[in-house]
Amino acid sequence: MKITDVRAFPVAFPLDTPAQDATGVWDSWNTIIVKITAEDGTFGYGEIGPIHGGGIAIFKAMVDDKLAGMVLGEDAFDRERLYEKMLGRGTSSYALGQKGAIVSAVAGIDIALWDLAGKSLETPVYQLLGGRVHEKIPAYASGFFGKSGRPLTPGECADEAKGYADEGFKGVKMKVGFGHRQDLLNLEAVRNALGPDLGIMVDANQSYSYHDVMKIADDLAAFDLTFLEEPLPINDLDAMAALTSAVKVPIAAGENYYTRFEFRDVLVKRAVNIVQPDIIHAGGIAETKKIAAMASAWNVPLAPHIHATVGVAASIHLLASTPNTLAAEYITSGGSYKLRQALYGQAFMADDGWVSAPDEPGLGIHINEDALERFCPAGMK
Repeated sequence: MKITDVRAFPVAFPLDTPAQDATGVWDSWNTIIVKITAEDGTFGYGEIGPIHGGGIAIFKAMVDDKLAGMVLGEDAFDRERLYEKMLGRGTSSYALGQKGAIVSAVAGIDIALWDLAGKSLETPVYQLLGGRVHEKIPAYASGFFGKSGRPLTPGECADEAKGYADEGFKGVKMKVGFGHRQDLLNLEAVRNALGPDLGIMVDANQSYSYHDVMKIADDLAAFDLTFLEEPLPINDLDAMAALTSAVKVPIAAGENYYTRFEFRDVLVKRAVNIVQPDIIHAGGIAETKKIAAMASAWNVPLAPHIHATVGVAASIHLLASTPNTLAAEYITSGGSYKLRQALYGQAFMADDGWVSAPDEPGLGIHINEDALERFCPAGMK
């Protein structure tokens, strides 16, 4: 079944209030939705996730000027071969490399091809991945973004945490990296709001040094954290491995690693206790499934980074089919949540802290293309 059309829709979803984490401040949520159509009219959707880092024009150009021409006329079912082709393995198309941004662009096409294949075969994507291992996936609420260019106060953190607990989430993930005193005060407020039984995860977004973490390691452990995410610069695997063996809090990372080759090095060095590939960064569905399988060989659980729209659907199908699934990240603020609702409504909504993959063909989503038009940035229509 030949691919006849590849389209990249740039999206910039404006936020009511600028959001913040330890990496910066942003006032819109940016992504690119990919649509691939086959000769019989069947189509699938994927996503490229530059998110708040910007650069959506660059990613659109990667699709329009490079990748689309490599897959047009090809068999839509040849996902593995097309993945290798787009990354230049065994071909002359290596000019954009095999790491970083190009992998994200390829992932958008890969996810769309899986959605298309499931629709064509009239089966959910998780069935194509080996079938359902989990009927539903435990989800933790992820948010706590700063407001208007400032971190949240302890009181604001407590209120947000209590709201998630009232919705049935069994755990929350909050942002840190705003200074030790601020971080510990916010953590104390969240633990007091949740009580002793609900899980707390913290995401430092690479804002600490090794010595920073060692100074507050015991303070962090006192809050009985489920994990500490990206405490250090992610390319210093030796420091990550040393930290993982030195502290009581489990260390998690993965959203900024690409392809199974980078994750191989992470696992060999035992640089993490929990692995967090992002399906729209790591290379798409098949590549992330391979990463999950490698992690299982090291007895490392999978808790992927999920901050997306179509990527949410793809991630839940993957998690449903994966034995070493730990949990799904469930963003409830920061822009992606509202955009997801605008694009495909109430699909993949959490119910009392759990998310399930639907039995509909493909990813099980129906994109409202009017929303793609509405949120297309000026000058890119």
